[in-house]
Amino acid sequence: MPRSSPDFPPPATLTWVDLTTGDRDRMQRVLDLFDESGTRDDLGIGSLRDAVSDALFPGTSYIQTRLRYVLFIPWIYRRLEARRGRPGGVERDARQAEIDLIGALDKSRDRTGIIGVKARHNLTRLPSSAYWTALTRWGLFTADQSQGWYHFHFGRLADSRESTDRADDPGVVWSREPHWHPRLPAPPFDFPDAASFAVTPDEADFLRGRLEERCGGTLLAWLAREGSDAPANSFWDDPDALRAPRDMRETVELARRFSLHVKGMPLVYNLLVTERRRDVLEEGGSADGTDGTIEDLRAAIPKWAAREAAEVRAFEHEALWDLVARRGGRLPDPQRRFVEGWSRRIAEIAPEQVADDKVLRELVTHRETSLKGRRARLAEPANRSRLLDWQPDRRGGRMDFRWYRVRQLLTDLHRGLAG
Repeated sequence: MPRSSPDFPPPATLTWVDLTTGDRDRMQRVLDLFDESGTRDDLGIGSLRDAVSDALFPGTSYIQTRLRYVLFIPWIYRRLEARRGRPGGVERDARQAEIDLIGALDKSRDRTGIIGVKARHNLTRLPSSAYWTALTRWGLFTADQSQGWYHFHFGRLADSRESTDRADDPGVVWSREPHWHPRLPAPPFDFPDAASFAVTPDEADFLRGRLEERCGGTLLAWLAREGSDAPANSFWDDPDALRAPRDMRETVELARRFSLHVKGMPLVYNLLVTERRRDVLEEGGSADGTDGTIEDLRAAIPKWAAREAAEVRAFEHEALWDLVARRGGRLPDPQRRFVEGWSRRIAEIAPEQVADDKVLRELVTHRETSLKGRRARLAEPANRSRLLDWQPDRRGGRMDFRWYRVRQLLTDLHRGLAG
């Protein structure tokens, strides 16, 4: 048996039990977040961020890069369906087609956002998997099922067989209804040998129609119709977003305030972990230059707190809790108490007191240890291995609710509409 101790815990493993295809797809989307910069969630508020993101920009994710992928994927699968062969090999054939697409895009003029351009045949997360939520949410894949479900039933769907119920899929009724949108634009004549990210006017008009029909009432649909090919760096500063209907503007303002309000959480957490790391190293007779990081964080925290006090003052939790409830999300009591405790204490003390406030330090420490147990970096006794592999985030950036990615998708759309 490998040695295990508090300082050297056994390595974490992930085992696929008997999950449905939908379960596996959802789990993969969760795992993707660990590879995306800016989505670190040491204090367990990511579900709140995601609820706001989904309300604003449904069907999007942090791992989407360019809009035309939502057309590349159906085009690839429809070519495979047209062959009507080897249904059991669809995953292998689709994977090879997506790998080949990398090479075609790499020869185009605009190479920004090519998924897998470095990994190539070693790519583990294919574009089809990254964009499947968009395909279903936006109504391009009208069966509204997971990618795993589609692969499992590929032969029947390709053959358009008569309806029949299956014991392993209760409630699924087979029909001759198309599983891809009937007005899906045809691929260019040279696809897949050649490909580019340039969306044509017809393609852009089709995609805008999908967003308006399937995501009506959201900021994404509004900006698809009323936005431009040069969105602002933050959507709460975007002039087109600021003239949206009142209910959308209220969600935008909630997102802006929440993003600023919780920005201090990772700053305080980073400070506590960096201080703990320094202390552990000093006990062992070594140092690693963490003093500079501590100074940076101690300077950043009061600046954030002063801005938060000026712009947000008392954060209204009920609007956020209501949004989560309306979207069918869960609001665990520990998460709610943590956020409300943070808000209450921030309102009670001056900005220059935040970094050393005992209540906030205990609140953040308890939150991490309750989530991670002995793997927490702030656990007692100190978890040396977790502290020594720590890389502090000095930036302390705000949540942008996927805007960094959505901004590019909207830019592609409006450039296509402009021709």
